[in-house]
Parts: sequence; structure tokens; C-alpha cells
Amino acid sequence: MITLQLSRRRFLFLTGKIILLLGLGGFFPRLAAAANFSLPIEALRQLITSDPCTSRTIMWQSKTPLEDCRLQYQAGDAPSQNLPVMMESLTEDRVTNYYYTVYLRSLMPGTTYRYRIWQGNVATPWQEFITAPAEITDFSALIFCDSQCGQTYAGWGENFRTAWQRHPEAHFFAIIGDIVDNGQQEWQWQNFFAAIAQDLPQHLYVPVMGNHECYSLIWKFCRPRRFELSYNLPPNGSPELQNYYYSYDYGPVHFIVLNTQMLELSAIHPELLEKQKVWLQQDIKDHPAKWRVVLMHKDVLAYDEFQEGSKTMMSLSDVGYAFMPLFDKLNIDLVLTGHMHTYRNRGHVYQLEPADKGPVYIMSGPMGNQQYTVPADKNFDKSAIYQPTPNNYLLLTASQEKLTVTCYTIAGEHVETTEIVHA
Repeated sequence: MITLQLSRRRFLFLTGKIILLLGLGGFFPRLAAAANFSLPIEALRQLITSDPCTSRTIMWQSKTPLEDCRLQYQAGDAPSQNLPVMMESLTEDRVTNYYYTVYLRSLMPGTTYRYRIWQGNVATPWQEFITAPAEITDFSALIFCDSQCGQTYAGWGENFRTAWQRHPEAHFFAIIGDIVDNGQQEWQWQNFFAAIAQDLPQHLYVPVMGNHECYSLIWKFCRPRRFELSYNLPPNGSPELQNYYYSYDYGPVHFIVLNTQMLELSAIHPELLEKQKVWLQQDIKDHPAKWRVVLMHKDVLAYDEFQEGSKTMMSLSDVGYAFMPLFDKLNIDLVLTGHMHTYRNRGHVYQLEPADKGPVYIMSGPMGNQQYTVPADKNFDKSAIYQPTPNNYLLLTASQEKLTVTCYTIAGEHVETTEIVHA
């Protein structure tokens, strides 16, 4: 007796040949193979681009290399198109992951697209996304901070779903740093993504690097390679710092995502702060907008965290001293931060002091299970949540008339609403 060993790809190829030879092609859906087999892809996600009206970045990953991949997409009944896939790999924590990226460009604003991933004759189920309308008069977005967890990410997944069930109208979500607890640990990234895997493909994602993405397996500072490869983000003109900081427009708001890991990355990228400052000033010139909102991980106040630059645990942080004068100069309206795992509203701060003008500074989080008690800053804190801090998030609403920031706990408590209007 002879046993034939057929690979899945070879089996599909031969089956297709037989169907064609028998003239049965009309009796079988052309893409039937896609319904019977699945691809071993993980963490399918859609990422922010410089212009969400006309473009989208689709990413996923796998534990084995998927050769001959392509992405098929179409709008409505229009003919579908196929795009090649870019693949990169990384071996860390004794595991190799393969990262895949497809850039969709020249899309139509306000349009529903569907897409699926092919390898040979096998495809994933269809997924959908909607490009932003050409004219966005108002919108809302979910702002999460510090999703990092220990032991289990189940709570993070539940929190993510709760926020979206409560605010299904939100156009996108951001995680403002400390996405995971350890940037090199396989378990962390696997469980972070797995906890939201069923919901992630449906929501446009804005990731921000935090200091915990820059920790090695032995808790030393390291290059955040996992973050770099997990998120292909809008270009910033600096190839060596690509995916570290970027900007995008959404309706009346220009969002600026900054990198606050100058300490953690000092040995690798000592130029990080100065390059960001130069880039930020040019970016603001190039993108006039009604509102300017900064997303960055570390806060502008130290609270009880020792600052290497100022050698203190009081008042402004090193990050605050680095960026706040520039925020004043560039007329930034709102700065949203995380890092301290609590909610604090400092109101307007100008020339490094509480004021009745200047940017509004609001800190929130956490969304993971790392919860702390944070002391008050009596000089800057206008309001604060009770301690220890429960899981919380922000709903940012923007229109031509105002910015509104509302903090909610996951349990459903309304913490505070802040409105910003131009004089």
C-alpha cells in the first residue's frame, strides 16, 4: 500500500485541477477554499495613517512565515484589487514572530471597504473598515492609557469591550503608552493582543510608545524592537526614529503623537528630544488646524517619581521641562498623558505655572491591572479621582466650536467633563 503525503497547498491545487477538468467550476464558488481553511494569522489590526480619509494600514502577524501573501480589497460592488504584503521578522524571548503590513492608498472618503488576506488559494474571512468622511464636522475618540498587565490580560480585554459598548460611535481609539508591561516578553504581547483579538479589526488604532515598551527581559533599557515592528505608523522624516513619533489629521483636529522615552532611549537615540522639537515645529507649520492635540505617555508632572534631570520628585517632570515651553509657543490646545495610572486635570498651564490660558493638561488611566496610589500636587492639580485609582478612560469629542474631554470609570462613574473653547 502506498500512502501519498499531500501538503494543504498541493491538495488545493490538485482539487482545483480536477474541478476544472470535470467542468464543474460553475457549481463551486470560486473562493470556496477560503471557507474551509483558515490562515494562522494573529492580531489583525488597522492602524492610523496621516490621512484616514483616503488611506489605511492593515497589519497582522504569525508564528510561521506566510509566503505568497496578498491582500484583496474592494468597495461595494466595485472590482476588487490585490496588493502585495511586506513581511518582517523578529526573534526575541526565544520566539520568532513574522509581521505583515499592507498600505492602502487612494481610497474614497466615507466609504466602506472590505478586505481579506490570501495565501495561495486560502483566505481569511472578509473584514470591513470605513474611511473617514471628507468633511468631518465633529467626532469622538476613546483614549486609553497604560493597558499593561501582570498575570492576565483578561481584565484589559473586558475594559476594552466595555468602553466600546458604551461608546460605539467613537471613530478610533488610542493607547497612550505602556501598552504592555515588558517590551521584550512574548507572553505580554501575545496576551495583550489575544485579549482584544475579536474586536481589534473593527476599530482604527492609534498606538503611542511608553517606557515599558523599552524594557528588556531583565528590566534594562533596550531598543523597543517589538513596538517598532508591531506598528507601522505615519512617516516623520527620520528613518532611524520611524514609528517613534508622528502626526495625523482627523476632522478639525491635528493630532501630534510624541515620544517621551528620552531617558530609556538615551544610549540608543540621544538625539530623540532635539529631533522631535525640530520636527514638531515644522509639523505645526505644515498642518494648520482648528485644534492641536498632543498624545504622549509620560506626564508633565513628577508626582512621586524621581527625575534624573532635575534630581527631584516634586513639581514638573523632565518631560514637562522639555516640552511645555514649546507647547506654549505652538499654541497647543490639549495635552493628554498617562504613565502615573491615575486621573488628574491640571487645567491651563502657561510658562510652567497654573494659568487661565495655555494648553490644558489631562492625565488618565490605567486600563490594565497595574493600579497605584499617587500623591496630589497641590499647586497644579485642579481635580483628581479617588485613590487607589479604578480603571478609567477618556472620551474626547471634537467639533469646530469646542473640545470636550470626559473621564469615565469602567464601572460607569462619570468622573469629570472638561470643555475647551477658543476665546
